[in-house]
Amino acid sequence: MFVNRKKLSIIVPALMSSALLTLASGGLSAQAESAATETSTLHYSDVEEIIVRALPLSRTRLQSAQPVDVMVGETLADRRGMTLGETLQQQPGVQSSFYGAGAGRPIIRGLGGPRVRILEDGLATADTSTQSDDHAVTVDPMLIDQIEILRGPATLLYGSSASAGVVNIIDGRIPEQRAEEPLTGRFEVRGDNVADERSGVLRLDGGAGNIAWHLDGSWREADDYRIPGEARFGEDPEHDDHDHEDEDHEDEHHDDEHADSNRLFNSFVESQSGTAGLSWIGERGFIGGSFRAFNSEYGIPAPHFHAEEEHDHDEDHAEEDHGDEEHGEEEEFAYIDMEQRSWDVKAGLDAPMRGISRATFRLGYNDYTHREIEMAGLHDDDHDEEHADEEPHAHEEGTLFDVQTLQSRLSFETMPIWGWEGALGLQLEREDFKAEGAEAFVPNNETRSTGVFVLQERQWDAFTLSLGARFENTKVSLRGHDDHDDHDEDHDEDHGDEHGHDAFADVDSRTFRNVSASIGGIYEFNDTWQASVNFSRVQRAPSQTELFADGPHLATFTYEEGNAGLRTETAKAWDLTLHRHADFFDFEISVFRKDVADFIYLATTDEVELGFPVRETEQQDAEFTGMEVQGVWQLFTNDWGHFDLHAGYDRVNAQLADNSYLPRISPERVSGGVDWHLGSWRGGLDVYRMMEQDKVPALETPTPGYTMVNLRVAYEFDIGSSTLEAFIQGRNLGNEEARVATSYLRDYAPLPGRNVIMGIRGRF
Repeated sequence: MFVNRKKLSIIVPALMSSALLTLASGGLSAQAESAATETSTLHYSDVEEIIVRALPLSRTRLQSAQPVDVMVGETLADRRGMTLGETLQQQPGVQSSFYGAGAGRPIIRGLGGPRVRILEDGLATADTSTQSDDHAVTVDPMLIDQIEILRGPATLLYGSSASAGVVNIIDGRIPEQRAEEPLTGRFEVRGDNVADERSGVLRLDGGAGNIAWHLDGSWREADDYRIPGEARFGEDPEHDDHDHEDEDHEDEHHDDEHADSNRLFNSFVESQSGTAGLSWIGERGFIGGSFRAFNSEYGIPAPHFHAEEEHDHDEDHAEEDHGDEEHGEEEEFAYIDMEQRSWDVKAGLDAPMRGISRATFRLGYNDYTHREIEMAGLHDDDHDEEHADEEPHAHEEGTLFDVQTLQSRLSFETMPIWGWEGALGLQLEREDFKAEGAEAFVPNNETRSTGVFVLQERQWDAFTLSLGARFENTKVSLRGHDDHDDHDEDHDEDHGDEHGHDAFADVDSRTFRNVSASIGGIYEFNDTWQASVNFSRVQRAPSQTELFADGPHLATFTYEEGNAGLRTETAKAWDLTLHRHADFFDFEISVFRKDVADFIYLATTDEVELGFPVRETEQQDAEFTGMEVQGVWQLFTNDWGHFDLHAGYDRVNAQLADNSYLPRISPERVSGGVDWHLGSWRGGLDVYRMMEQDKVPALETPTPGYTMVNLRVAYEFDIGSSTLEAFIQGRNLGNEEARVATSYLRDYAPLPGRNVIMGIRGRF
């Protein structure tokens, strides 16, 4: 069923080599690629004109009442990281959940997990990253053409799991337009010194007549990354957690570099992916499909602790940081071995019927599996290619997660009727979730969701009014628990399986019927200034984890207890944005307020279960307020080149009704920098300051502030009819010990230290 990982790792570099040979021959004619797929220069003002695919009616970001950002061109090329969260972490209002080099999910305005939906051209990525921060998003940032960030509720279009925002990824895997050339492509290879990364991507597009095709592949290998200080926050530098000379390290894969205290142990990453797409394109529409294979293997850099029930645990375990040496339990590490296979179909038809300007259909099936491999002892193998087929005898497979997802979406863009135009549609989703192993803290379950939505807008001269609504029915059901099917009220509360799954003893399914609505407006004062306001009332159904979790969750170092009696979250959100758009100065400020009734969160208790502090899923009203500011000034142009100055600021405050702070909220951030262009040269300096986060709940440690300094230079040149760009980047040039306030690993794993990245990219 699965594509062999070793074969995939051989195929992708082979494709890269063939592309470079073709490039050197200069036999291909250049193609003027669209703004969404080209990495050439894009000024800030040009980005304003790019169509946002996540919005209906082919709108730009300025035509949306809701704050929208687009990453494309140079900005995307320069900020690509190992994870989607790392790639987006400098965007206004966006942070990363950061769980090492292999996993990092975007957090929007202080909210993440099941409240932020990650889409690939309108369909969910269908992985398990919403359930746990150590689960990766199944996307390679190096293959992305365009990223769209909808800050604030996007529930109307994409369901209750988008109550905090949407990140939509465009990668062009299903062609929608006829090929202008028989063969075009782009590639990139790069390496760095902080983790000895070796990575590359290749994309090929082509076709003839009504047929268009797409191929892409990627690979990445990175060792444990270097850090500027100690891994654990506040630890005595004299102490080396990884110095266990008395242990017998018989694992033949072990490398001396893992004993280096300047590296974060078990932070390696390996990944490969391959995609093929094919479309038939006619005069009025198209139909196409794609297949993608994605593999990733990455380490979890924080230890976890196995504790048996017969062990003596004192109340000190109730604290969040229970990893101190006094814990008394043996530290164990793990890595994740992930596979996903995706099949997608997309079709579009112009004017299919009266009153409809365009119909679009999407169908996607995803088969996702990952295994959490536990290592017996502190040291992992090197995962060298020569040992790729060997079975690590000192390791054992822990929890197995298997998710199969089927999703479809049918939308119609309506023609103007009495001045109103917009979109309406139907969305269906089904997810089957299975988990096996001693640490499967969420039971097997099935989630089914049906949503219908409508969005209409009308323009009067300088004012545009937008109205929208969505009805959604979501049912979450347990599987394999027949004893609970009849909702037996006499169920013995002392009964439970080996994981203690008593949280769902009386309830085996929940159904939620949610109604969301919004109203927004845009007013253009003149050609330079415009203001927009958006109000939405959105509802979110609890996730299966929030409802039915009951077991040790090693990624959060807690024992999580779900609550099958949770109510629907209901949020009322205001967004106000003022935008100035001119040739020499672009400026935008957004302020927001979000009041959430029955906000779902994990509450700390004084109980201990299996050696872990217990956190119970509870509900309480919450309030989120904040702002985002960004601006670009065209400073001057002279013999030294063209200079732009950019600056930004963002903050979010989050409190519960009892005035306590919510955990892992991003601190204030101030950023600035300079962009430079001179002929074939370009470069820039980026500096941002993360303030200290001391507004934290009880038992959570404050996070110190830090300053990041990044530098980049690139040179573009031609070989034959192909265009190449050599680049070098310096990240964290000050070698700051930076800890991410939004991460569960903030006390265990800092960000990478000083890093120099070198590479070459090209298009032909």
